[in-house]
Amino acid sequence: MNPPLQKNIKPKRIHWITKLVALLVMIALGLGIYLNNQLGPVNINDNVDRMFEVHQGTTSMQIAKNLEKEGLLKNTQAFIIYNRLTGKTNKLKAGHFLLNPTMSAQEITTKLVEGKVATISFTIPEGYTLKQIAEVLVKKEISTDKEFWTVVKEGEFEFPFLQDLPQTDNRLEGYLFPDTYKISLGMSTKNVIKMMLKRFEAVYKQLPPNNTGLSTHEVVILASIVEGECLLDRERPIIASVFFNRLKIGQRLEACATVQYALGKRTAKVLIEDTKTESPYNTYLHEGLPPGPIGCPGEASLKSVLEPADTEYYYFVAKTDNSGEHVFSKTFAEHKSNKWKLGY
Repeated sequence: MNPPLQKNIKPKRIHWITKLVALLVMIALGLGIYLNNQLGPVNINDNVDRMFEVHQGTTSMQIAKNLEKEGLLKNTQAFIIYNRLTGKTNKLKAGHFLLNPTMSAQEITTKLVEGKVATISFTIPEGYTLKQIAEVLVKKEISTDKEFWTVVKEGEFEFPFLQDLPQTDNRLEGYLFPDTYKISLGMSTKNVIKMMLKRFEAVYKQLPPNNTGLSTHEVVILASIVEGECLLDRERPIIASVFFNRLKIGQRLEACATVQYALGKRTAKVLIEDTKTESPYNTYLHEGLPPGPIGCPGEASLKSVLEPADTEYYYFVAKTDNSGEHVFSKTFAEHKSNKWKLGY
């Protein structure tokens, strides 16, 4: 009687195992569906970007909690499980990220892993002073005014061209190279300034060799004056030659741009009384170069000082037709005549 009894037990066991497997499959499918739902977008109709910051050293659990708190994630645990299953838990990077509620948890993870941080750009025109650069960075919320000036005065930068400059409030004047920069949000003020100094270094290394007899700092000073006096690239070497000619004979540069720097503002016209402003930067009162640059010169102005034109000009005056052009002359009498003809 025993053999028939054993044959009846085996089918029952198979039946229960099948049921158990089916149940486990259903549970797995259910969990999969639930997890997939929890990893989906919070709101497919809200595509407005939020700035989300991940600080260095923040754990994946805290990142997930912050994402959920900001309305960018449905479920913290679902995010953690997904990242563990995909091996991305320890690959989330720090930075500022633009995220919105239409993104799935998978899309958010991809951004955080790839480090696609939010960026911002700013432009510094040729000739801008440190004061004007600070205003640009503050307006763009890249730096505060206090942070900027603290770094300018106290920041340590290992660039040869800065080694002998005194630790003054404007020691970096002339060296924050004018250009358009794209940076990641949250970049420190020091790193922003370092980037601009690196740009100056890179551009200066590509310029012609310095055979002028001037130091690098003096080249930058004179280039900043050329930048302040000239609008047209083709005239920069000629204007540079005028200043070199004056320096050779000890004649004052009498550059209006230096007076404006002394006044602390750009004016449409420099008045006679302005030229009497007492300042070491006022080249109407003092011979030679001013003690420092009066702005940040661009590549064309730097090159014009390193390769000035060969002229006998000692004077120039701007035309009154808004062309940006100048009339050059060799003698003061000729210069006075040109001014009269132009209606000055």
